[in-house]
Amino acid sequence: MKANTFRGFTLIELLLVVAVIAILAAIAYPSYRLQVQQARRAEIQGELMFLAQQLERKYSEVGQYRAPSRDPNCPDDDAIPPPFKCYEYYDVTAENLTSTSYRLKATPKGPQSGTGAVTIDQAQRRSWDENDDGDIADPGEDNWHRG
Repeated sequence: MKANTFRGFTLIELLLVVAVIAILAAIAYPSYRLQVQQARRAEIQGELMFLAQQLERKYSEVGQYRAPSRDPNCPDDDAIPPPFKCYEYYDVTAENLTSTSYRLKATPKGPQSGTGAVTIDQAQRRSWDENDDGDIADPGEDNWHRG
């Protein structure tokens, strides 16, 4: 009589495979998360460039960044473009929007929080508060090159 021989995995082998997968996931997930944050930041930088182009277009049409209001009952009449689009991971605001200057700022929110605001102004100066300390005075924060 021939004995039944089962071919399969032992519990120890299965636990080793699960442990290896867990270790790989623990190493890969933070890197994946960083890449996602960088992609979101690059996307909002592109949006800020688009909004800056809209402001420049308005400047070439009327000679100022803030168009004179045509309807006093419509407060969004002056917004460029009227109004700013809602973004899932950033709040976009126009700071210091005057007839001769502007500063667009994207402040991170939700899972993007803590990654630092990005800005662009009428002179196309770009900044990224990389360490999220509320200013752009630290070395390297006067550009977007590392984002």
